[in-house]
Amino acid sequence: MTSSPRPGILVVTTKIDITADYVILALREREAHFYRLNTEDLPLEARSRFMVGAKSRSSTWEWTDATGNCVDLSGVRSVWYRRHRLPELSQELDSDLEDFCLRECQWFLRGALLARDVSWMSHPTAVSAAEAKPHQLAIASRIGFRVPHTLITNDALAARDFHRRHRGRVVAKACRMGYIRRPTGNYSIYTTPVSQTDLQDEGAIHLAPVIFQEHVDKACDLRVTVVGGTVFAARIDSQSLPSAMTDWRRTESADLPHSRCDLPPQIATKCRKLLTALGLNFGAIDLVLDKTGSYYFLEINPSGQWAWIQDRLGFDISGAIADWLVDAEGDRRGAA
Repeated sequence: MTSSPRPGILVVTTKIDITADYVILALREREAHFYRLNTEDLPLEARSRFMVGAKSRSSTWEWTDATGNCVDLSGVRSVWYRRHRLPELSQELDSDLEDFCLRECQWFLRGALLARDVSWMSHPTAVSAAEAKPHQLAIASRIGFRVPHTLITNDALAARDFHRRHRGRVVAKACRMGYIRRPTGNYSIYTTPVSQTDLQDEGAIHLAPVIFQEHVDKACDLRVTVVGGTVFAARIDSQSLPSAMTDWRRTESADLPHSRCDLPPQIATKCRKLLTALGLNFGAIDLVLDKTGSYYFLEINPSGQWAWIQDRLGFDISGAIADWLVDAEGDRRGAA
């Protein structure tokens, strides 16, 4: 077993997270001392030790990877909490035992992370709370964003009444993650127009709450990536392709036009205020500009993707994240 010096920066992610690769490269360019922890390595490819001494007031945390490299994470001062992915365990385990082992790994790693006195981009509890759509919509409305009239319900009668009051101009979306794993394959759930016929199956609606929103006549979509106080705004001309009109993520066309744009100062300020209100230092915000020139808030993803925007528009989002982590680590070190 070999030992490495204590890293000051920790990147918590997964092996398949290409977006994290961009930040890793930026950290290397800055000669920062960091460690990338791939969460799915525990328990099969990594061993970890967390210790709290009977006399010491501090805790220590060591992580040994598959190559035998032992890293002391006790000196970490800034963390980019990007992704947490559970591994696939042996098929020889029964489902109950596998579930137990996965939960123990998840909570061990979560606890070891939360025990660190560090600067977060962003704190795991803040990320978890911000992923709750009713919460983020209420906060966005409270700080002054225009939000489409929204109903979240598993009550078919309420859904039909909402649909009728908006004269059928209603879309539906998932409450959290629009993704389903099934034996026949994996499926994505996109924002979709709703017809009166769609609302007749009371049993199906009763099984899970659905977000229903009034349809907004879009001029375009906007993806706003906020790193600390820095705002990167991209205009996505979703109305130029029929497949992208309701949900621009639905199209697989590489011809969907993207361009840099400048947000009105009051909208950029609200984006920053939203992150502050949610306790985040990073957020990918989806806005809509309607045909009258009004901006609507749709949602925020506290761990959203941005690599494709950097590639297409030349934004240095990875550099902004790396700079934030380096500066936060330096501030913590200086205060120690």
